[in-house]
Amino acid sequence: MSHREYSPSPSGGEVARIIRPVLETLLGRTGLRVLEYHLEKLLQNNPYDALCADPHSFHVAMRRLFGQGADAMIRIMAKKMIEENILDAEDPNELLEALKDPREGRKKLLRMLRIHEDDKHE
Repeated sequence: MSHREYSPSPSGGEVARIIRPVLETLLGRTGLRVLEYHLEKLLQNNPYDALCADPHSFHVAMRRLFGQGADAMIRIMAKKMIEENILDAEDPNELLEALKDPREGRKKLLRMLRIHEDDKHE
């Protein structure tokens, strides 16, 4: 596997900046690279860009990788993000529900991560 630098869209880059350290803490550097590699293959896109653009497709890819364990993995990730005050949510299930929502998931996710589309244009 060749590691390459991602060049995501501004919001995808911001999502990567926020989420990558949490995933690295949970999975280790090698585990994170493996996860990113497989997500990129499934999504045919940078996983952070995909997460930002279409959270539902990201959730589907996680389910393909982890099966029933995907939701638990997302909850663990969300719990860590809440603890580190980088996810504006009361409960880890809020992130999971945003990822499962094909209509409003993106808006919910960006709000929880404190990233608003209007901020990109200023």
